[in-house]
Amino acid sequence: MANLGFRRLVFFLHQRCYIASSSSSNTLNYNYSTTSKRDNRFSTSTETCNSASNLSFCIDYLTNSCGLSLHSAISISKKVKLKHENKQRFDSIVSFFKSHKFSDSHIVQLIEKYPAVLNCKIVSNVEPKIHFLLENGFQGLLLQEFVVSVPEIFGRSLNDQLKPIMALLKKHINSQERIIMAIRRGKWLLGSDYERIQQNSDFLIEEGVPKERVENLYFWQPEYMSYDHSRVKYVVEKLKTMGIFPCNPMYVHSLRMMLSLSELSWKKKVKIFESLGWSYDDFISTFKRYPFCLCCSEEKLKKSMEYFVNTVKLDRRAIIACPKILNFSIEKRVFPRFTVWKVLEERNLNPPQFIWMLNRTEKVFIERHVTKYADTIPDLLRIYQTSKEMP
Repeated sequence: MANLGFRRLVFFLHQRCYIASSSSSNTLNYNYSTTSKRDNRFSTSTETCNSASNLSFCIDYLTNSCGLSLHSAISISKKVKLKHENKQRFDSIVSFFKSHKFSDSHIVQLIEKYPAVLNCKIVSNVEPKIHFLLENGFQGLLLQEFVVSVPEIFGRSLNDQLKPIMALLKKHINSQERIIMAIRRGKWLLGSDYERIQQNSDFLIEEGVPKERVENLYFWQPEYMSYDHSRVKYVVEKLKTMGIFPCNPMYVHSLRMMLSLSELSWKKKVKIFESLGWSYDDFISTFKRYPFCLCCSEEKLKKSMEYFVNTVKLDRRAIIACPKILNFSIEKRVFPRFTVWKVLEERNLNPPQFIWMLNRTEKVFIERHVTKYADTIPDLLRIYQTSKEMP
């Protein structure tokens, strides 16, 4: 069916070319103005013919030589121009990737993501960049997977972008393995703004952030290093006003969280705490201890705060001391465990503080607070499991 569809498409293009060219010579008139109009029509029809011919070749090449589906080839033909006279270059590109163990599937994915690769020059573009990746540890399947995932590197400058970024990573990350992992996490990294990343790195170090923490920032969340420098400076200054300094073990996490939140989102989350009677200082104390407590949505944060304050009746000091509980699922963790805690409390079995039960791993929680009472409360396990299934 696909081949039949392709033949029909090619037939349509050739018919279009034939009709356009033949219509230009139907009427001959030797009047000057008429001749001029005819010449313009002939020029336009010739361009149409050439365009149709190139489109036909493009779709044919993408399907038969590169292995793309007809649907994908038609779509890509609208984005890239492939002329028949350049077929040898396209063949060389495909052969080059195959010589580096790129499978047919890899080549299809590469062209679908970045069709302009077929128009790249091997000697001055593709080959030097592949060798650059090989020299920097991207060997075997790792090479193919990376190129397919970030084919835009063929549109980047090797000397002005790729090499400087790699040098910067080597400066701040102490092992080749971690550099590769950082690039795989932030696949866009090699094509990012080198000067901005360097500026942010130097600034954080000048502010007193230990080099090993800058390395961890590169390694775990490299995208934060590419933020606009003015934004990074603003966040660093704001952290200072909160009493959060580079010596704080949670500083990098606070920095990351502040960078990811808009000013509006930050204010909304402050209001959630204040609506329950907390002061701004209480909010800051919570954030300083565990910045990740703000990574959830406003809706989730509001739901958690209201449940702990109004239902569980937890003292604010308990929440400030252990703010990670705000990230726990109310339905799957908090409510089921609070149900068990209430049963133990009603039976006068002296359960520990609820917050301690909440922080146990699932295995330890069941062993110490559920199956331990199998003789006293035979239905406790069923009660716990049923409460986890409630909507």
